[in-house]
Amino acid sequence: MYRQTGGEVYKVQGLSCNLPPVGCVYNVLTGEVEKRDIITRSLKKSEQFWERQDLPDWWKRKEAEELKRQELDPEFFDSDMQRVVQREWDRRLNGVWFMNNGKPAYITGLHYFYLNWFKIDVGYPKFRIPDLEYFYFMQYCIDDPECLGMIEGTKRRFGKSYRSGVFLLEYISRSINSRGGIQSKTERDASSLFQRSVVYPFKNMPKFYRPDYDKSKGANPKRELVFQRTAIKGKRADDILDEEELNSTIDFRSSDKVSYDGEKLYRYVADECGKPQDVDVYDRHQVMYYCMIDDEGRVIGKCLYTSTVEELEAGGAAFKLLWDDSDHVNKGDNKRTPSGLYRFFMPAHRTRYFDNYGYPDSDKALQEILRERDGLKNSPRALSARIRKEPLSEAEMFRIDGDKCLYDSMKLNDRVDRLSWMKNYKTRGNFVWTDGRDSPVKFEQNETGRWEVCWLFKDWEKEANRIIKRGDLFYPDNTRSFVMGVDPYDHDSTNDSRRSKGASFVLKRYDPSAADDDYYNYCFVAKYLDRPQTAAIFYEDMIKMCHYYGCQVLFENNKIGLKSYFADRGYINFLVWFHGKENPGISATKQSHQDLAEETEYYIENYIDHVFFPDLLSDWLNFNINDTQKYDAAMAAGYALIADKRIQTKQKEKKLLEIREVFNKKKI
Repeated sequence: MYRQTGGEVYKVQGLSCNLPPVGCVYNVLTGEVEKRDIITRSLKKSEQFWERQDLPDWWKRKEAEELKRQELDPEFFDSDMQRVVQREWDRRLNGVWFMNNGKPAYITGLHYFYLNWFKIDVGYPKFRIPDLEYFYFMQYCIDDPECLGMIEGTKRRFGKSYRSGVFLLEYISRSINSRGGIQSKTERDASSLFQRSVVYPFKNMPKFYRPDYDKSKGANPKRELVFQRTAIKGKRADDILDEEELNSTIDFRSSDKVSYDGEKLYRYVADECGKPQDVDVYDRHQVMYYCMIDDEGRVIGKCLYTSTVEELEAGGAAFKLLWDDSDHVNKGDNKRTPSGLYRFFMPAHRTRYFDNYGYPDSDKALQEILRERDGLKNSPRALSARIRKEPLSEAEMFRIDGDKCLYDSMKLNDRVDRLSWMKNYKTRGNFVWTDGRDSPVKFEQNETGRWEVCWLFKDWEKEANRIIKRGDLFYPDNTRSFVMGVDPYDHDSTNDSRRSKGASFVLKRYDPSAADDDYYNYCFVAKYLDRPQTAAIFYEDMIKMCHYYGCQVLFENNKIGLKSYFADRGYINFLVWFHGKENPGISATKQSHQDLAEETEYYIENYIDHVFFPDLLSDWLNFNINDTQKYDAAMAAGYALIADKRIQTKQKEKKLLEIREVFNKKKI
């Protein structure tokens, strides 16, 4: 999936998954693209769909004959059986094509193993197009040398546990000296996952897939599955050492963050990590991260984090932080996300009503889900719980109950829902100097850019960069139309070990002459939420941002680096100075936080439809006025609102002066 093999590119949630050419596979053993047969159930198009490929009818008979012959000749093997074994190992490692309603479809080796040989409680899994995309995404994560794995969010009871089991078992059961681990919300839950999703499928695998395992504590392992021969009483140690074995293990541990500390893991599953008990999964991942890399920082193992999300205060908040740190569309300069993971979301309306070819009836499922929600409209808390269990969008996974939100959660959640169905309403990119420092700034689209914008000047060369230069100093000349709020970062971590980011928002100030349906009037038009390698890069980014819009900047002045940088660069007059204050900016005090919350509450009540940034809505939904460190976006937007309000107030005060007072001061 990660490497190009000459076939079609299949897009899955921001990843370009490379398929092999039709009728070919990429052979992981030879490194070559090789021809293979396409499995065809029928020549009739309508009868072409996935059907499990069982062993031939003669298999058990020949197997018994082979065992009997081997008593006399240990080297004997049945050639027909050997061809089947080689074919199945080839499919397990390299994948296979099959005809599906007249079209060839490729399934990865791991997906084939899951469909054909991974027996679950109801038999064998069925072929589903959403699963096809899931396994494409997973294979890309496995193949990408800079990816530590994936984090999955989806509805309840859609096979997460069994996909976790096959992720562990397929690799560890064929790899030498490898360890796989499981953690869940409790040790008991981890044990349950181990039994039903690892041990049971393992025991039902065909013998040619099943390596020797230690049965010294019984045929059904309780705590660990160890792939080595059972020690036989009276057998010499030298004889045991000479026998070939994998010496690999799959086990489970308690949910404690240090349970696997110091271990080298090649596969790791964090089950139900959105609702753990007595552990912060974000902090735990900082420990697990180093279990997956070697001493030189190279990725050696892969993780799978999977969960539905319960109330954020019960564990979902830490999962949300991990989710936010796993945006593979916006990777850092080291080609990794902050967490090392890539995130995958499966909407609930793609998990019901499948046809024979594995395609979901999304429209039918969506209407049914909406009807179910409508029945709970008079019970907001039950509605929120239902939405989190069957989310239609990423934002719905983290929906907040009304009694836990400082602001109007219904308005915020409704706006989040509406944005989840909108497309192309914002653009990512960078603001750049066109001809060196202090030249005009323009916006360049870039999928990995540090900015997101929903409004830009139509003719930036004529309308943007309204700046006045006097000597070595610069002055903003578009302050009536725009204002900017900045929450700078420092070198401290928040109390959940997350390093805060630099955040800023540009607010397009209210224009009373604008049309009533102009949703960009009094709108946050540009967002910056990032942590560059150095503070100087961040400060320079802030200058470029306010240079383009020609606006003033209100910032938290407890962190003085931004003020010093602006002064050194000649942009000190871009900083907001409040009347009677000796320094620019605003202090982070209880009173300023209260003012910020009040201005935000007013804005949400009256202008929520003018917000186009989901992460700002998320910050507002979770905002805690007593612990503002976690909410960089909410703080930056709030500073912009305070600046807008106070600058307006100052202008109104000037208009109320008596004319004779002006003449008296001038002594005319």
